[in-house]
Amino acid sequence: MTTPKKPPLPKARKVRGIVPSAEAQKLLIDAATEMLRVLPFDQVTARAITKKVGLSLPTISNNFGSMAGLFNEVTIKLRNDVLARTLGKILDQSMFLDPDFILRTRLVAWLTLEGENPSQFSNQLLENIAPQFQTALGGVSMRTTTAWLTLIIFMAEGYALFSEVHEHPPAQITDSLTLFTELRKQLQKSEQTLGWNN
Repeated sequence: MTTPKKPPLPKARKVRGIVPSAEAQKLLIDAATEMLRVLPFDQVTARAITKKVGLSLPTISNNFGSMAGLFNEVTIKLRNDVLARTLGKILDQSMFLDPDFILRTRLVAWLTLEGENPSQFSNQLLENIAPQFQTALGGVSMRTTTAWLTLIIFMAEGYALFSEVHEHPPAQITDSLTLFTELRKQLQKSEQTLGWNN
């Protein structure tokens, strides 16, 4: 009588050795960002991210506390990348059509719907760009600058979330941005009419 052969053991998964915390955080943020660009958000799991970079599953909780903590860091990375690419072109509002701005907006909306506290995803975009925007506008108060940027941000976030629902052709979006550019030229006059220039 022969002894049945045992099936071969599965190959051990390659796991990186000890990785410094800063390096692990960067690997996880970059992998999560890359995956969020191409996968439905609910498929970007802790297991998938850590497998992609060869780190153990607890690495996320050890470095970020939770997946929400990791995704919060992803939103910060996306915001910083957008600002780095577009800040010099502040008056053309290109940052609001940047793919990373759109991804960030959609990610925050999804996380909020999943029950996360929206205040943890505060992007401080307004605070980051308002002083430079005010300087670029020349002679407009911070109140007017902030009100104008708030309108643009709300419009851009709405576009990021609902553009596919409304199926606006690119020419219509271009027309909308052109109109916003023309309206921006009237800010000083509007500010005087409203009495905000005091």
